[in-house]
Amino acid sequence: MKKTLLYLLFILTYFPKDSFAQAPKLADANTKVIKDEFYNNIAFPTVLADLEKKYALKLLYDKQQLQFFNITHWFANETVESGLKVILKKLPLKQYVDENGFINIVSKSTRVETAVDRQFVGKAEKSNFTLTGRIVDLTNGENLPFASVVVKGEKIGSESNVDGYFTLLKVPSDTVTLEVSYVGYRTRNFHLNPKLDVNDLKIEIEPAIGVLEEVTVQGEKTEVLKANEIVGMIKMTPRNIAKLPNVGERDPFRAFQLMPGVSASNESSSGLYVRGGTPDQTLVLYDGFTVYHVDHLFGFFSAFNYNAIKDIQLYKGGFDAKFGGRISAVAEITGKDGNKKEFNAGVDLSLLSTNAYIETPLGSKFTFLAAARRSYKGPLYNKLFKRFTSENQTQTQTQMPMGGGPGGGRFGSFTATQVASSYFYDLNSKLTYTPNKKDILSLSFYNGTDNMDNSASSDLGGLGGFGGRNIGLNSSNTDVSNWGNLGGSFKWSRRWSDKFYSNSLICYSNYYSGRDNSRTISTTRDGVTRDVKIGQLEDNNLNDFTAKTDFEWKIFKGNSLDFGLQYTKNIIKYQYSQNDTITVLDRNDQGSTSTFYVQDNVKLLNGRLHLIPGVRLTYFDVTKKNYVEPRFSANFNLTKQFKIKAAAGVYYQFVKQINREDISQGNRNFWVLSNAESLPVTKSNHLILGGSYEVGNYLFDVEFYQKNSTNITEYTLRFVPQIGRGLSASETFFNGSEIINGVDVLVQRKFGDFNGWIGYTLAEAKRNIAAFSDKPYYSDQDVRHQFKAIGSYKYKNWDFAATWIFSSGRPYTSILGAYQLTLLDGTVKNFTNPSDKNANRFSAYHRMDVSATYNFSPNFNIGFSIFNLYNRSNTWYKRFQVITEDDVTALQITDVKYLGITPNITLSWKLR
Repeated sequence: MKKTLLYLLFILTYFPKDSFAQAPKLADANTKVIKDEFYNNIAFPTVLADLEKKYALKLLYDKQQLQFFNITHWFANETVESGLKVILKKLPLKQYVDENGFINIVSKSTRVETAVDRQFVGKAEKSNFTLTGRIVDLTNGENLPFASVVVKGEKIGSESNVDGYFTLLKVPSDTVTLEVSYVGYRTRNFHLNPKLDVNDLKIEIEPAIGVLEEVTVQGEKTEVLKANEIVGMIKMTPRNIAKLPNVGERDPFRAFQLMPGVSASNESSSGLYVRGGTPDQTLVLYDGFTVYHVDHLFGFFSAFNYNAIKDIQLYKGGFDAKFGGRISAVAEITGKDGNKKEFNAGVDLSLLSTNAYIETPLGSKFTFLAAARRSYKGPLYNKLFKRFTSENQTQTQTQMPMGGGPGGGRFGSFTATQVASSYFYDLNSKLTYTPNKKDILSLSFYNGTDNMDNSASSDLGGLGGFGGRNIGLNSSNTDVSNWGNLGGSFKWSRRWSDKFYSNSLICYSNYYSGRDNSRTISTTRDGVTRDVKIGQLEDNNLNDFTAKTDFEWKIFKGNSLDFGLQYTKNIIKYQYSQNDTITVLDRNDQGSTSTFYVQDNVKLLNGRLHLIPGVRLTYFDVTKKNYVEPRFSANFNLTKQFKIKAAAGVYYQFVKQINREDISQGNRNFWVLSNAESLPVTKSNHLILGGSYEVGNYLFDVEFYQKNSTNITEYTLRFVPQIGRGLSASETFFNGSEIINGVDVLVQRKFGDFNGWIGYTLAEAKRNIAAFSDKPYYSDQDVRHQFKAIGSYKYKNWDFAATWIFSSGRPYTSILGAYQLTLLDGTVKNFTNPSDKNANRFSAYHRMDVSATYNFSPNFNIGFSIFNLYNRSNTWYKRFQVITEDDVTALQITDVKYLGITPNITLSWKLR
């Protein structure tokens, strides 16, 4: 936390005082002082034309509309703004400035719209030229990444890059109309005219205030999500998820879990189980740096603050050569830069946490954003904490007879004390500097931490009856966990020319996780105290240092080339100990990858066929090998409504999270680095084939997929019960293969007051690791059927939403029986007989969530939500415990349940 405060202090004290001045309302040319110009009864268009010529002003007006007005005015040491204000005061006209700095002169009865919102009437001056510009949020001036820009009526289009800049080649005329669209925003028709600067065009688009509102004007409809533009890709903005049911927080990762192909039945993880993959197999990028762990509060929701995110894209498979190091999916998150127009602030208050943010321009070239949230102890937080900790741990307090010797027996007294404490917090901040029209520099910072303490102590008092000796016995149970992420990036983006763009980053990321789940027993016998510590100690620390540069080169119309370099250094430590003295696993891994990638974007047949071939080359210094990853994807529009798509590729993963099997208490995971021995580099081959059909307000999308992976690793101690006796890594890490087959189906109603989608996934995930079974078995994350129905309805000031999820049961390994043996050294040990690996399945998972939001104004609303409306009792995992009493050994089986019915209320307010 000290690092965070120092960082904020640096940001606030670094800038000179004048940098906090507000940016001027008009462009510099329009604020020029005219020393001496006199016009006597001259036609208004003639006056404006003369001013434009002499002072290089930026004016837009309709000559025919103004030709009937004659002007008499003397400009004497006054600005154009003040002079026009005096002139227009006497006329039925008004002025305002548009996003490109033009003063627009229109009728007072005209709706405030820029000239680019009206079709230009006149002759074109340019043809077959290159047009460059950026897409901007009308409300706060932020550049919007990955927005679509299309020349209406032509097969010419482009997409803005991560910084919001776009390039269109061979635009036929400077009077054409551009259609600009972005998820969650109203589509805008932007009409070019010869006066606009085609080398630095600025297009502002308006957020859809009511995202689900049906608009009858063509070109202004807004979508909740985009799911059919690129193979396997789903695109959302945080604005789209605001009205979905939630427990405590608006969560982008929980929203993605409502999509087909992403599992939603694991409440204990907000990580993305994408198409049979595990969360560690999904690359999560936040402003360019990797986030290795995405959970808050034992995974009940993600570590990403809704108020700090501008855009998020999920690639479910078959992703481009630009991304690497993971074998399943990519979640690319772009953080907000901050309001470029004026100061803004907001706060969300719920039963779980407080979430606040500020954003502001710092002069005309800097913007700053900071968003922070912290939990507090309350009814909802306490319920979640108990559900994921003590409430699920069945504790049996038994008064057992002590003794049995000559002195007879008696019972000892038992007192217990438990004080649980817990909290989480996270902080996002970003400083952006735009020194000129070609460069953007930004510094992004993130820190999120969870601290859990569920420790307890007990005092059994004095005990007698042991041959006349007095014995004192007390114990303390330590259950402390803390985990989190610290990361940041410094980015420099530069537009070298109309066709060449670069994006360079220096990144750091740190994941840390520590757990002390142990019990210390202190025994005092005849004045002599002896301490015995039993339990588990874990510590996992991962450091990631990355430098990378990506290049975009628009070679010619219909062809652009992306290529780049990346270097990553990883240092990963993991230590796992039992019973205080026995170190089961102690790893200190270091390694680096050096990568080059190139991919081409080719559009053929008037843009109907889009091909993206690419290749990624990586050198891993641990194995001293080169890894080649060819990639290919294609989209073909058979008709305007019907599209077919396909993708294939090879993917490698060098840093991976290992599943540590614990049949009796539930599995845990830890990060390690691959090597050439017991932890080989994981490889996966993707194959995807699908199609989509769009008609009216509806989208039908289907994708078949297969992932064939090798060198999948699991970790277990079940085959080496003699812990600490010559145990080596090769005896505990087991490798094999995995095949995942499936199909995702999406039916979406895209527009209207009633809006939503239905998703269905049919899939199978099987692993083959010889140590666990002599035949393939179902993976932990195998879920055969998943069905999701999401509906939203807007009525006046109310937004209603409901989700229903059904998922067939996940597989698990059970314990069939237990027994006790006396070993050669005289000690007694409990043993269990496990079933075949994942030979059993939990009951089906299902639940319904509902929410209602009342909007008092665009800036203030109150939301009500109920999680698990009909209180379905879903099983998280089974806990197996061996109980021995009076020489009788029994197996106790406990069903550990997920959360029951949980209501919540959230107040949201923002200044603007």
